Amino acid sequence: MARIDELRQAKGDAEDKLKTLAEDMTAKAEDGGDDYDAAVKAFDDAKAEVDDIEAKIKRLEDAEAKLAATATARDVPEGSTASVQPQVRTSVSEEMRKLVPVRRMMADMIETHTKGALKAETWLELAYGEEVAGMIKATHQLTDYATGGALSLPDFAETIIEGLENMTVVRRMQPQVLSVPGALILPRETSAPDGSWLTENEAPEPGTFAFGDIRLDPKRLAVEVVISRRLLDQAARGGAAVRNLEAYVVRRLRERLAVNEDAGFLRGAGTEKVPLGIRNQVAAGNINDISGTTPAQIESDIRSRVTRIEEANIMITAGYWVMPPRTRGFLADLRNDGERVYPSIDANNNLLGYPILSTNQIPTNLGGSNTEIMFGDGPSILVANGSDAEVRVSIEGSYEAGGKHHSLIQRNEMLIHMELYADVKLERDAAFSVLTAVSY
Repeated sequence: MARIDELRQAKGDAEDKLKTLAEDMTAKAEDGGDDYDAAVKAFDDAKAEVDDIEAKIKRLEDAEAKLAATATARDVPEGSTASVQPQVRTSVSEEMRKLVPVRRMMADMIETHTKGALKAETWLELAYGEEVAGMIKATHQLTDYATGGALSLPDFAETIIEGLENMTVVRRMQPQVLSVPGALILPRETSAPDGSWLTENEAPEPGTFAFGDIRLDPKRLAVEVVISRRLLDQAARGGAAVRNLEAYVVRRLRERLAVNEDAGFLRGAGTEKVPLGIRNQVAAGNINDISGTTPAQIESDIRSRVTRIEEANIMITAGYWVMPPRTRGFLADLRNDGERVYPSIDANNNLLGYPILSTNQIPTNLGGSNTEIMFGDGPSILVANGSDAEVRVSIEGSYEAGGKHHSLIQRNEMLIHMELYADVKLERDAAFSVLTAVSY
């Protein structure tokens, strides 16, 4: 006996076949004759197959409902239970709240894709069950989504952004994250008078303070993902396919955002469109070339990156190394008299007691085949999230790729467009140091 999910898949395939046969029967109706009679018979046979599958699904659903209604807890013999350590888990309602925007978007996509044949509310119940569907509909009302229009989902965008902390380099360094609706200027103390020990009646020497400012001006970052509408066909027929589509869409958007955001946050040129990257904000005195490639010279260069920041009287509360994978691998294998210089890299991914973040957003072709190593205090980074982050979905129109325009309708595709506004600034330019001309 086939499982209920297999029957639902078979029903979908049979319905596709029935639709094709109906079109064929209609085309031959005007001609009549044997061809038309054969088309009618094929249609009737296919319809009977669909009806038979529907009847089997209905019987299985009724059986499952009766079993669930009459189920009782099984008695467990005394002494047969194993002790389990308590686990701290996020509440079900909290997990549901985070997933609501994603599932709501899926429901709108399915309704539009099926041209209203499968309503969003009905699909939610089929895909997730009545209880979950009720929570989704109670938390967020489904939007009206006209065919060919753009569905704006700012709450779904926020769900995507929340997950970037585990994928990007800069957001993983424990930066200070601010919500900035527009441009914001923060005062920054650049110098202050020295203190001094005094006698009881001695007056302190007057001093002067100097101030600068930090301008946070979120820039627009947009990414687009094109997916096959065939995925939606599968998602309309089974819970497992729904969850696969959820994960696919969310993962693709987060990956694209992570790569592009890190590129701007780490090495952006600071133009009208692109943020000024951390690398281009570092104090000039904290940027130095390597002294050589012997183990002793490499050790000295690496340690000097930490020392530079400490000498600037900056407390390193959460230090991080940022380097390309090539350099991390080299340092992990670096040996002196047969012994590894940095065994902690393979052991727990840290260097001099600070974690390493590898990224391809630090080029390995600087001045030939050179690259750079960055070290800094993560909380000294300010990340500004602008307002109006949103996701739009369209099944019509076109998109450009490789210098050519492609029709979504002709290619049977769906375009998911997301954009956010963000900027990055160093609270203090001496909070990071950079080792340049790195040939390893």
